[in-house]
Amino acid sequence: MEIFGPVQSRRFGISLGINHLPPKVCSYACVYCQLGRTNRLSIEAAAYADPEQIYQAVNERLKELPQTPDYLTFVSNGEPCLDNQLGSAIQALKKLGIKIAVITNASMLWQSEIRERLSCADAVSLKVDSVQEAAWRKINRPHGRLDLEVVMAGMRVFALTYHGKLMTETMLVPGINTSPAHLRACAQFIAELQPEMAYLALPLRAPAESWVEAPDQQAAGKAYEIFVREFARTSLMADLPPTGLTSTQDALQELVSTLKVHPMEEGEIRAYLRQNELADNTLESLLALKRIRSIPYREKTFYSAAVNQD
Repeated sequence: MEIFGPVQSRRFGISLGINHLPPKVCSYACVYCQLGRTNRLSIEAAAYADPEQIYQAVNERLKELPQTPDYLTFVSNGEPCLDNQLGSAIQALKKLGIKIAVITNASMLWQSEIRERLSCADAVSLKVDSVQEAAWRKINRPHGRLDLEVVMAGMRVFALTYHGKLMTETMLVPGINTSPAHLRACAQFIAELQPEMAYLALPLRAPAESWVEAPDQQAAGKAYEIFVREFARTSLMADLPPTGLTSTQDALQELVSTLKVHPMEEGEIRAYLRQNELADNTLESLLALKRIRSIPYREKTFYSAAVNQD
């Protein structure tokens, strides 16, 4: 379990991240995942992190920060709902008086206990990449026991009963879910959920599968036009915002912890190293020690924590 950031988030402002799962325990193995391939595909919830330890770690990190973040965000290197202590962790963090968000792929919401765990969060973001079976399986590569109709039904029930800030995110993968028919169907389903905002995202960081590409500006614009006709509260995330990683007492560990969940582009990392007066060759040293890995993508080089890095 690690606390990272704060980082700048379009959805949550200044967000202090909580990564409470071991690397890549997930119910999906999305082709575009910026953290690489899923190590362990699972739909069985288990105890992964002690709620009191999460509370203590967050509380200690808050004492180091010059300003209070807008949100404490469960954004793991896997599916946060697979932690059966998630609800207790959220309740423990409520004592800090800061809003709490959870980013989930929504694949587990057909279970009433999962919906209950999420119900006390102030904001929840649901993943809705496709509502057509073939595209869903090709993009998200779900656990074999998951059924799309059941997953969608779970989202409908959650949307009806949840009283916090609800939003959705749809990743556009050309050739799979970007046809007008796919986009209309997806937007119509999201309109049923009535989130505060539906976000359209592009795979702008290095994906798990090298064949995944981002749609060009024109294609992304057309996708947005189709989507917004079905659901007006749609926003297109067409570029990467600055990470805005904050300086800390242990700047090097903070960088590695962040890269486990939030890959960064080389120029941004080198600026962070300079800001924290770390050696110019720190990036090369981390690569040599295999603590991080580099991935070229879209004429840039991104860095993430090495797989299974503790």
